[in-house]
Amino acid sequence: MHVSLDSALGQQRRLNQVGQTISSIATPTVAYSLRSLTGGDPRVVRVRRESDNHEQDFTASEVSSGALTSFVNAQVTLPLDIQELTATGRDGNFLIPKAAYSLRSLGTRQATVTSSGDTDGDTSGKFVCQVRRSSDDKIKSFIADEITDGTLLAFTNADYAKYTSDFSSGDDSWGAFDDVTETGNIDGIGGLDDNLRLAIGSATSQHRAYRSSTLPVGQKINFSARVFIPSTNSGVDGVRIRDANGTVIIDITTPTQDQWVTVTASNVSIVNAQLRVDLVDGSATNFTGNGSDEVYLREITVTQVTSDGLVKTWYDQSVSDQAGNTPTGNHVTQGTAATQPKIVNAGSLITGGLRFDDAQKLETAGTFSFGDATTLSTFLVNSSDKDETSYLFRFGTDYILFHNSAGLRRVNAGSTANAGTASGSDELWSTISTLNSSGGTTNFFVDGTLASSADASIGTNTVSSKVLNIGGTSSGTHWNGTVNEVIFYDTDQTNNRTAIDANIGEAYNLNLPAGVDPLNNEVNGFVETWYDQFGSNNAVQAVAGSQPRIVNEGSLTKDSNGIVEIDFNNKFFNITAITAKSVFALLSANTAATGSNKLLPIVSNTTTASSSYIFISNNQSPFNGYAISLDGNISDSGSWYLNGTFQASGGNLGNFGDIVSGQTMLQTIIYTPASDPATTVNTIGKQGADDTLDGTFKELILYSTNQSSSVSALNTNIKNHYGIS
Repeated sequence: MHVSLDSALGQQRRLNQVGQTISSIATPTVAYSLRSLTGGDPRVVRVRRESDNHEQDFTASEVSSGALTSFVNAQVTLPLDIQELTATGRDGNFLIPKAAYSLRSLGTRQATVTSSGDTDGDTSGKFVCQVRRSSDDKIKSFIADEITDGTLLAFTNADYAKYTSDFSSGDDSWGAFDDVTETGNIDGIGGLDDNLRLAIGSATSQHRAYRSSTLPVGQKINFSARVFIPSTNSGVDGVRIRDANGTVIIDITTPTQDQWVTVTASNVSIVNAQLRVDLVDGSATNFTGNGSDEVYLREITVTQVTSDGLVKTWYDQSVSDQAGNTPTGNHVTQGTAATQPKIVNAGSLITGGLRFDDAQKLETAGTFSFGDATTLSTFLVNSSDKDETSYLFRFGTDYILFHNSAGLRRVNAGSTANAGTASGSDELWSTISTLNSSGGTTNFFVDGTLASSADASIGTNTVSSKVLNIGGTSSGTHWNGTVNEVIFYDTDQTNNRTAIDANIGEAYNLNLPAGVDPLNNEVNGFVETWYDQFGSNNAVQAVAGSQPRIVNEGSLTKDSNGIVEIDFNNKFFNITAITAKSVFALLSANTAATGSNKLLPIVSNTTTASSSYIFISNNQSPFNGYAISLDGNISDSGSWYLNGTFQASGGNLGNFGDIVSGQTMLQTIIYTPASDPATTVNTIGKQGADDTLDGTFKELILYSTNQSSSVSALNTNIKNHYGIS
């Protein structure tokens, strides 16, 4: 369906009341606006988002359609795909970690690795972890999607026949109790044999127990058995099977007697490895016995239907080259079953990643050596749940991230930086540490906010030949909590920290600081270029800290009428110097101009502090409104037009009303000098070294010729579009 440009622009008018475009009235020398001044859909701004400093161009329609704010509030680039900043945005080389571990895929450049030790044979894939299931110790590697789509749980919870017996030989662990015997055929009952006979040997006998260390404590089972209760029993008419903690698995009272009855139970939780059989009477109480009653059991089967999943290998997803073809291979592993962290507990996926419970750790097979003045940049998503000294991330004793007995987050690289108390919920710890024997600095960020800085001197020239431990140390000081993600670089990622933080924060629902928080759509956007719609004299600000803002914490900056504007907030643009004799500026002040010399520059020449400028001000008494000058010391007989009103020639100040905070002003200035010195401007929003615009801009149109004859038509066009009376 055809959509008109007017519709794309939100049905905003681009023409004046008689249908004239800006160019049909008078083609500007330069013109900057957030609307189309040409009748087409030109690009109007290039915007930098603060979360990762990436830049993108936007047309007039994209400013109003929401495309601009969608770009600013997104940070969809995964850590392995983040590129270095160049003059044109994030299009440089890829950032290459030393190692990267996660249960999600960290990017399209994730390494393809070959598993080692998978039970069904080793294969290659974009694996994130290798898991051992506790039921039968089978091992399998998984890609990220298989962690969340049910594949991992299907593997972990595959049915496993834990125990089965028809009592064909021996007593299968039942014989340790009185009056438990194996018997042959029961006369007249179909020739069945090899049954387990439980007889009441005395009036005080109550039950017989099946002892087994192989019952899956903490898991769920399916249970089945066949039971025969003779009608000759004087008191026993039921059987209750339960574990030694009292969890009832089977409860049969008054069954059909003198025949074999199959009994089953599904998804029963086991909390004790002992299975016991109670004989009961009709009232379902434990039967104390009379010395002669008996029951028979056979074909007992225990099938384990849930299991723990434990991580044997956490695969390094990083690649070591720009082409993305070479896996780095710094996998962290654990071959000892009891020391493997969990990913599945009793059949359910653990929330928060890998679970470390005071005994588990993973470590690299190879060692790392970092030279003097190496900068380590680490990014870890974790939660801790015990206030005790425990190590999360460690190279020997030289570089450690941990929390102590008071629950303090800490980084140690020779000296210790405390970063407050761990929250007990997921946190992103970002650290930048210069390991320098002569002294360096560690900056410790928690959820994107700087929490501490400390000396990072390690006392030696290298961190040499050290394995990486995640979750513990050889000394037994282990992490208590979960770990979602670990990425570290042996390079300084200060300039890329917010880019990495932003993606991680959004992935794990972490609340980052306003201005860089994509999760809550609170990212700032700044204008790097305000495009000249009639040429190539673009208004540019390459210095990030001096760029005016167009998106404030996720929302477009707008006036009280909902019209988008650029908030200069004492920032400015540079332009190629031009002669300016006619100016049409639509702007407002952020605050009322009070006090002397409150300058709000429109355009100026900053070659020297007293060069040509045009500004609005609350200047010295008696002038409380606008002050205009084109060279700072006008002595010719030039004349002025301000807002279409003629002002007598000479002088450099004019009183044209008080400046009101937030009030949109159309500032129209026509300057006709008696002589024609070069009157040039090369900045927008700044005059001299210090005076900058504390206000907003919607539009700025400059002519190097006198446009007295066009004032009425141009003013009408501007006022009609923006609804100015």
